[in-house]
Amino acid sequence: MNVVLLHTPAHLDAAAELLRSVWQARTEAERLSVISTTTLRSLSHSGNYVAGAFDGTGMVGCAVGWAGLGPSGPPDHMYVDITGVARTRQGLGVGTAIRLHQRRWALDRGLRRMRWTFDPLVARNAYFNLCKIGATVTSFEADFYGRLDDGTNTDQTTDRFTVDWDLTATAVGRYASIEPGAELIPIPADITALQRSDPARARRERLSVRDRLRSLLDRGYHIAGLSEHHDYVLLPPSWSRLR
Repeated sequence: MNVVLLHTPAHLDAAAELLRSVWQARTEAERLSVISTTTLRSLSHSGNYVAGAFDGTGMVGCAVGWAGLGPSGPPDHMYVDITGVARTRQGLGVGTAIRLHQRRWALDRGLRRMRWTFDPLVARNAYFNLCKIGATVTSFEADFYGRLDDGTNTDQTTDRFTVDWDLTATAVGRYASIEPGAELIPIPADITALQRSDPARARRERLSVRDRLRSLLDRGYHIAGLSEHHDYVLLPPSWSRLR
């Protein structure tokens, strides 16, 4: 697997098409909602992160990000806006290769943390982010993007977790243990398939998870991670994050 920064119009156009296919964008409005080649060109030209992952078949993944400003002004983290892996290559290590390439890009620029958002109901992303690489949920944002007509998110609310990854940490990601007083929030095994087969049920699942998260977070609980049964584990205020 070879991950490289993209600069040529052909590569940037291929990256845009790959992301649109991952998001199942079909109409012109959906395609433009995912990403445009001109946006990728501008980001790449201005020194931001636009990279593609290649294997023997061609481009199989890509990602877009930039240096995020800290509270006092100077950049203090890398923000990853979008990452996509071709559906035929998911689960084969492409996402890991891209994350490691992003990590090196960030560290080379003096950035010690990486930040991004993900849909709390996408179980495979929750596992990758929280259990495999050991990122930490820092906030829950209800309807973060508002309405998105991009194929995957069409007619769905866009609740998101913000996660933070310490690029200097040596700890290995793991499943969260279920401690006394923990609350569990189950999520569907495959929300994307459920959105296609039963959109109404998918919306009910989203609202149910949102309501549980808000209720517990408002009471001081924090998200410890994901259990081995793929439930979110929330611990009460009496459990310090450092335990």
